Amino acid sequence: MKLVALIIAVSVMLTMSACTRDEHWNQRLTIVIDTPTGPVTGSVVQRIDWQGATGLYKTAFQGVDPSQTSLRVTGEALAVEVTPGRWLFALLKGDQGWQGEPGSNAGYAIAVPLGHFARSPEGVDAILAYPKDTPTPLPPEAWPMLVIFDDITRPETVRRVDPADLAATFGEGVELEAVTLEITAEDTTSNNLSGQLIWWETMQNKQLDGDRYRNINSTHPFANSLNRLDFSRMEQ
Repeated sequence: MKLVALIIAVSVMLTMSACTRDEHWNQRLTIVIDTPTGPVTGSVVQRIDWQGATGLYKTAFQGVDPSQTSLRVTGEALAVEVTPGRWLFALLKGDQGWQGEPGSNAGYAIAVPLGHFARSPEGVDAILAYPKDTPTPLPPEAWPMLVIFDDITRPETVRRVDPADLAATFGEGVELEAVTLEITAEDTTSNNLSGQLIWWETMQNKQLDGDRYRNINSTHPFANSLNRLDFSRMEQ
């Protein structure tokens, strides 16, 4: 009897683990910034591949959202020239946590207000059903991390930017006007960064301070916390 029970248990587990669902969507992130010479706008399209549990497996773990789903991002960070020669980058990571990560931000803006988990199957259904090319304001907690390079030719000079105080970085009269997201059928943006980051190819498998790994003793701790995957995750 014990052997039969074990076989049944293993069969159930295998069935549960095989019950997965795959979906994808493209999303356009847009940032609008007011400047003394007029508004400037930047946008980028990223692809999100989602895999989640369905059927028996989903029922067994109802309510457990992030641990039973996965997101893969294909695309690049948004780069916008705010003032001549000074570029703002919106990274592929959240400013305040998971809500601002690509894919999760769509769920946070579209699914959560409907009472769904951001990355749940019901949340993904809401994202896929959302009217295409309809800009949705992102709440601040779902904004991407914003950075600038004090010297754009030197990756170790990367610095975090306060979205609530762009004037402190770019000068008086510069203010973040809007951050929006929209589901779109447009293709993923590529080659968005190569013209600005001339050191890009030298940063393979390195943190932005040049170290191979994270290093608590780095002389550039913020640069050491970032790498190429925070700027670009393109399929090879």
